[in-house]
Amino acid sequence: MLELLFLLLPIAAAYGWFMGRNSVRTEERKEQKRFSKQYATGINLLLSDQPDKAVDLFVELLDVDSETIETHWTLGKLFRRRGEVDRAIKIHKNLTSLPNLSEHDRLTAMYELGKDYLSAGIYDRAEQMFAGLQSYKLFREKSQKHLLELYESTHEWDKAIKIALRLAKQSSHARVVLAQLYCELAELDDNVPSKIKHYSKALKHDDNCVRAVLSLGKIYMKEGEYKESINYLTRVFEQDKSFVCETIPLLEEAYEKTSDTHTFIEFLHSCVEHNAGITAAITLSEKICESQSIEDAEHFMTHVLEQHPTMRGFHHLMGLHIRAADVGNARDSLRRLRKMVHEHIVQRPNYKCRHCGFSGHTLYWRCPSCKSWATTKPIFGLDGE
Repeated sequence: MLELLFLLLPIAAAYGWFMGRNSVRTEERKEQKRFSKQYATGINLLLSDQPDKAVDLFVELLDVDSETIETHWTLGKLFRRRGEVDRAIKIHKNLTSLPNLSEHDRLTAMYELGKDYLSAGIYDRAEQMFAGLQSYKLFREKSQKHLLELYESTHEWDKAIKIALRLAKQSSHARVVLAQLYCELAELDDNVPSKIKHYSKALKHDDNCVRAVLSLGKIYMKEGEYKESINYLTRVFEQDKSFVCETIPLLEEAYEKTSDTHTFIEFLHSCVEHNAGITAAITLSEKICESQSIEDAEHFMTHVLEQHPTMRGFHHLMGLHIRAADVGNARDSLRRLRKMVHEHIVQRPNYKCRHCGFSGHTLYWRCPSCKSWATTKPIFGLDGE
């Protein structure tokens, strides 16, 4: 009996193995049948012009492993780029909760989820994601840049400055942004000494910050400290000549208050010589007209326009011709022509972003289109300065 039992043991083991394998195959067939059925459903949704539902179904069919993880990243980014942020969030949120995901992939999922929340305007959750990722060296700088973007969007300038101070240690561009953030803080402050302090901090981080220098010039002008105002406003010529046109009216007033018109005229000559814009040339032609004659002013403007033609320059020269012309048909014709030129000028933008090309009649220190700081400048050329 015992011998028979030993003989039956291999048979029992073989039978157990067979039944177990058969059970596994049955489960595999059921899973394959379920997959095939869902796949067919997805195809039907595509054919019936319901691609959104089809994509959702195919995403569910994809098991997350080392071979499919890249597909999930790609789909998430695609959805976010298309504006379907809710789907991107669904994919990335699902990835962060998977227990078998590697540490790097989990952090990447958190980073992508933060970007999803930022795109959707869910700033509190985006802040939470990026703030947590700052602890990891690989994601620190990228997360800080997104936090900076977030605080800029919410106008939380104090928080933005704290982040920008960290980034400024490695990036010169971050120092430019940091200066602009201090300027934003200054504009919210009603206390003059405090405003000056903020603008001074801006210049400490970026000594070429035209915005800070212009603002300080205006503050000192308003306070009646005209010499100090002149010191700041003339500094713009050294920083960026394209912004000189913004300083001319202010400098003219400041030099008049200090009874130093001669120095102002010398400054205008220097601006014209270095092609710092037609505003300086027009202002100088008026000074020539006052101190000499209209004919001398006409001759000067003609010479300037031969070198650097602009519509504003032509418009001003026509005005000089009208003032010098006798009453009659020629004068009337010039007036009509000047009016047409004026209509053209007022329709053209005055400022343009050097980064994205956005243009308009207002000087924005942060471009409304591409959100870049200090990239919008006065337009030069035929339709500009």
